[in-house]
Amino acid sequence: MAKRNKEGFSASLNDVQSMFPLVVEAEKDLTNKLTLLAISVCGTYAPSSQELAAKIAENNTQYVFINYAIGHEATVLFLETYSQVSPHLSVIIIDGPADLMLHGAADCILFEDLTLDKLSATVIHAGRLRRLHAQSEENADQQKTSHSYDALTSLASRTTFKVKLEEVSAKALAANTAVSLIILDIDSFKGLNESKGHEFGDLVLSTVAERLVQFAPEGSLVGRMGDDEFALLLFGRGLSKISDTTIAARLSHELRQPYYLDGQATSLSATMGIAKLDEEDSPDTLLHKAMSALYTAKRDKNRFMVYTKQEDTERRQQLKLSQELPDAVEAKQLRLHYQPMIRMHDSTVIGVEALVRWQHPQKGLLFPDNFIPLAESSGSIEPLTRWVLDAAIKQGAEWVSKGKRLTVSVNISALILHNPIFPDIVNRLLEQAGFPAELLKLEITESAIISDVVRATDVVTRLHDLGVKVSIDDFGTGYTSLAYIRKLPVDEIKIDKSFVLNMNTVSDDAVIVRTLLELARNLDLSVVAEGVEDRETWYMLAGLGCHVAQGYYMSRPVEKEALENWLIRSPWAIGS
Repeated sequence: MAKRNKEGFSASLNDVQSMFPLVVEAEKDLTNKLTLLAISVCGTYAPSSQELAAKIAENNTQYVFINYAIGHEATVLFLETYSQVSPHLSVIIIDGPADLMLHGAADCILFEDLTLDKLSATVIHAGRLRRLHAQSEENADQQKTSHSYDALTSLASRTTFKVKLEEVSAKALAANTAVSLIILDIDSFKGLNESKGHEFGDLVLSTVAERLVQFAPEGSLVGRMGDDEFALLLFGRGLSKISDTTIAARLSHELRQPYYLDGQATSLSATMGIAKLDEEDSPDTLLHKAMSALYTAKRDKNRFMVYTKQEDTERRQQLKLSQELPDAVEAKQLRLHYQPMIRMHDSTVIGVEALVRWQHPQKGLLFPDNFIPLAESSGSIEPLTRWVLDAAIKQGAEWVSKGKRLTVSVNISALILHNPIFPDIVNRLLEQAGFPAELLKLEITESAIISDVVRATDVVTRLHDLGVKVSIDDFGTGYTSLAYIRKLPVDEIKIDKSFVLNMNTVSDDAVIVRTLLELARNLDLSVVAEGVEDRETWYMLAGLGCHVAQGYYMSRPVEKEALENWLIRSPWAIGS
């Protein structure tokens, strides 16, 4: 029975038994095992044997089996001597660690796992590696640039790739033929690299490179642009029968297939940007367009995105905003608007949510969705959060001094929640303003908890110990496990407005809201429903036993002066 991969390459029982390998070992345990599997060997040699070098020079086999019992240094020396130079022997290590693949081993197999089925997979893998080396050598013959290839992956380096990009672009523009460039970035690679170590990260990168070479259409070029960023240049036959978007979709699927590395299964995904060569494009312009599409795809959380001028214009505007944001605090361009929160059983105002706005000198009033993601990605989120907290706490203290004891809620980014000194910052701001800790409520999202449960739990616990209230915002839209909710000292959940807005007309939404309220009752948590925009929704929530409501039915978010006037004139009582 033949094993067949996606390219149609197969390894039959006959392929395995006709490997005719050299065996490097001190004893003959491995040779005997191969003989039992009906695999003939062309010789068994000690690692230092002169006969071994002569036998390899005869070029009668593509395979060498090494018994790792010869020692780590001898194994690595053999790999560095023979595995990465022509004719590219496929070296298979028996009972050695997986990181030997970084030194050029085609596979590492435990002695007890040495079976014909396992070797069938190894033959396929070894053939792929030889193809990778062969393509690298073919490309090397065409390049005169020094340091042409990436040492880790054997792919074209950034410099070599750009040289080839210039050649291909010039020929394509002269002949009026199509060229497309795909830039891809491995998702969450930094976290994987930090959590599992750089050697494992290198193993991931080399394996991804291998898959890219296997997948790349004939005539295309694959390069490593840096870190976890790769490029695929499509031209000629590579684009003659299939579109770049179809290639990207298939590549995305291929890269999502499990990786079995160092004895464990690892899942990966990649985000891609695609750009087509236009008449006015230079190679650098094409590269910029593909990078712009990649950033857009990441921002919108798409698998891939094709460059458009409109998207590029928007990205440039976003980049400009992110550069202006740090100065907005100093220039006093930030504002707080406040939306009342009403206790339902007695229609009493018990607090407000503080929502930041940016009064941009050219663009006017900007809402959080326009700049909070920019702050998180550009490193401005910490000073922005400090400003919001400081302003909200000071305003709450002012209201308390005037006899208005209102809870003040502030949204906290995941990046801030995972900062171990954040509770100290909150405590200092509370003490400076003289604002009671129990009147400050910090709203965190489910995703902020789940992205780093250990750090989130530590920070939330310390905030709770200060007396600060903690609310899970947008509840129902994320992945929070009930186990996490029970362990975290949270005081409240806020049902996301996407469920509340249509609950009086969409039965599924009403069922979700009812279920979340029941869950909160069982966990002894207070519930806020946001997105209450009409009288019917108010009464429906009240009938279900919801504790607090927030929404346009009562008031939009307004500036401080407008809120204070509303508190005087509205039919809602002010809590004491």
